[in-house]
Amino acid sequence: MATHESFRRLMVDIEIYVDRIADMRINDLNSVLDAVRSEIIRTHTADENDLHLRTLELAHIKEDGYFSNVIHNDIDRIVRDIRDAHRKDSTAAPENTAAEEVQRSLSDAISFQGSDQERQVRIFCKQLGIDYDKLTAEEFTVPVQVLKKSELLKSPYSKRGKASPGKGKSKNK
Repeated sequence: MATHESFRRLMVDIEIYVDRIADMRINDLNSVLDAVRSEIIRTHTADENDLHLRTLELAHIKEDGYFSNVIHNDIDRIVRDIRDAHRKDSTAAPENTAAEEVQRSLSDAISFQGSDQERQVRIFCKQLGIDYDKLTAEEFTVPVQVLKKSELLKSPYSKRGKASPGKGKSKNK
């Protein structure tokens, strides 16, 4: 923060506020507004809701509010720039949430023209950061075999009477 190009300005603005350097000028401006307002009231019969009287009243500058705004703007500018500069840091939150990524993966898989297994492998690869399109035929069979073990991906439809090749064979042959 201290190395930011606007940091010195922030420090100067804080010094002006703390040392009351600008208070005299602000008080002078407010006194002129009060004098003009008093003159209008004295020479014209205007009520408190008169446009010009109300404008002069609202034009008063309150030092605390003014400097709080000035200092706040300085800090906002610095923090925004620092935030933008650290957008790609490993400690920064990702631009897209995990839910958005899952939704995008599901949407891509649904629109993909292929079998249910291919869609499942596509989602699986996407979540692991693997480019599905670069899988070889041999590499494709590995996630298919893994996904077949999932209770969540089992078909809710009965497979009665449908033979599955390789059922009953020992894994260690």
